[in-house]
Amino acid sequence: MLAILLAFVSFTTFAQRGSNATPEQRAENQTKTLTENLKLSDDQQKKVYDLSLARAKKMQELRDAQNMDREQMRASMETFNTELAKILTVEQQEKYKTLLEDRRNNRGGGGGGGGPRN
Repeated sequence: MLAILLAFVSFTTFAQRGSNATPEQRAENQTKTLTENLKLSDDQQKKVYDLSLARAKKMQELRDAQNMDREQMRASMETFNTELAKILTVEQQEKYKTLLEDRRNNRGGGGGGGGPRN
């Protein structure tokens, strides 16, 4: 479970393409990506969108404040991941973990956020 939580940093950054995207666009992108990869139900999609939107708004606040407090960002991510785990089935959590590992391996490892950007 902890591996899923920590690995989600890079996935979230990838799913939130474009630094100029609104929180709503970021939440839509992330929900779409998770829906395609994990076959989320309609109910899960709504919950993931709401969760993603709340996190995207929090991250936007941190960016706007220009303090980029890594501890607050990490806490926001951990909260998001804890809540996401409650939404996903065990099978989806395993699939998600595999996707994150594959993505990390294809990027050549390395920690932190980042990932391909369009």
